[in-house]
Parts: sequence; structure tokens; C-alpha cells
Amino acid sequence: MSAQRGPARLEMAQLVVDYGGLRAVDGFDLVAEPGAIVGLIGPNGSGKTTVLDVASGLVMPVAGSIRLDEEEVADLLPEERAALGVVRSFQDCRLFPELTVEDTLLVTADVSRPVGVLSTTLQLPRARRAERAKRRDVDAVVGALGLERFRHYRTSQLSTGTRRVVDLASIVLAGPRLLLLDEPTAGIAQREAEAFIPLLRRLHDVTGSTIVLVEHDVPLVFELCSTVVVMETGSVVAAGRPDTVRRDPRALAAYLGASEEALVVTGRRGAPPVSTGASEDPRPDENP
Repeated sequence: MSAQRGPARLEMAQLVVDYGGLRAVDGFDLVAEPGAIVGLIGPNGSGKTTVLDVASGLVMPVAGSIRLDEEEVADLLPEERAALGVVRSFQDCRLFPELTVEDTLLVTADVSRPVGVLSTTLQLPRARRAERAKRRDVDAVVGALGLERFRHYRTSQLSTGTRRVVDLASIVLAGPRLLLLDEPTAGIAQREAEAFIPLLRRLHDVTGSTIVLVEHDVPLVFELCSTVVVMETGSVVAAGRPDTVRRDPRALAAYLGASEEALVVTGRRGAPPVSTGASEDPRPDENP
């Protein structure tokens, strides 16, 4: 399968994943059309993260189909899928603590634009061109995601929310066509979590990718996603447009079970506006 350009189409059909005697995913179906943002929600243990692991190739299903742009990819390794533009994030954002934001992003850009050791050592024209291109890419993503003021801070000095933004900036530099986001707001303060809605929209605009998002912040999912999938015990309980799912009695019984107000982003109910960029506090996190 050759690499394509533009957002990818993902189709997963009748997936089954077993961990020993435990069935983590059972007959799961999903279609993410090119350029869509699809949100997976459900209680802990419902199989959401396992679905991302299967889509990225980290976990092999015992049954089912995974098609990327109409081509079967179930047998491809994670690095082979990455070459096709499949990029996955993780809940635990691990960045080199002693590197600055700029250096962290330059390291990521190095992966996308590899240059031979000899060319780099001798500073041959190809290496110099690649270095200029990497710095242009880093400058662009720093500006797009509001990281300019943190460019020269070490990542260990940043709040959890800002480190998440740096992680997302690294993802942009990887050039995703299918972006698998695993709880990007995990462990960050509520005000920063609310700021992630415009931030993730910007990420979507900048990458032009298809996004499959696992998130426990239900208001964020309903505000951001074009399609919402509710999971329980490894299966799909309800799926469709947010306004349809929020009224689905099966979704309410399985996971939502809340008033209409609880599904609305706090900031839209009269709370003070929050920054749409990175955290404004560059000091070390109290709870990294």
C-alpha cells in the first residue's frame, strides 16, 4: 500500500480483542470519514484505548477488519502504519525534561527529515537545507499552537497542560493523516481542559487529519466531535451525531446518565473565558 496525501478514512469492522480470558473488544464497528473528528466515550474498561491500540497496530485483534483508505492494514506493524500517516498519542505525556520546547520539537522534526551522519557532520548543502526546513516547520507549529512565549523553557518547567500542548505540537510535526488521541486532557486543570476545545480545533485545521479521540471529558467530546461513539464492555452502545447520541436512552443508561447541563462545556454556561493557547504559568507543576 503506497502512502497517500490528505486525511485518511478509517473503517474497523467486527473487531475482537482478547487478553487471555478477558474479551476487551467484542464486535466493534467504526467508520471515521476523511477529515472527521470521532469521539469515543464510555466507562473505564469499556475498550476505548484498546481500539486506539488496534488502529495503531500496537495490539493485534483475534478477528475483524481494519481498513485505511479502503486497504486492509490489520497485518501491518505500527511503524508501517506510521509510514502511512497513522499517529497515536498516549495519556502519559513523556518529554525530555532538560530539553527546551524548541529543542524538543527540533528532535521530533529530525525524525520526519532524516539526514545522514556524514552530511550533518560536514554541513553539506543537503544537511543545511534540511536544518532550515526543520526550523521553519518548528516556527510554524510554535506560532499555530501559541507556544512562542515558552519556546526557551525546559519542558520540566511547564504546567501539565502546557506539556500536553508541546506533545500535540510534536504530533503536528509528524504529519498525521489519521490522528489517534488518547485522553489529551488527562491530569490537567479544568480551565486548561476547557481551553483544549479551540486548541484541538486548531490542531485539526493545521494537520488536516482525521481524528479519533478517546476522552473522559464528555462536554469536550460533544462540543468538538462530529460523531460520538459510546462504548460499554467492548461493544458500541450508541453512535451518531452528538445531538442524536445525547438523547439516546442506551447511551444515557450506559454512560451519560446526566442532565442536559452536564453535557455542556462549563465556559458556555457563563464561566469566565479561558486562554485558547498554552498555560500561562511556566512554573514547575506541583503535581507533574
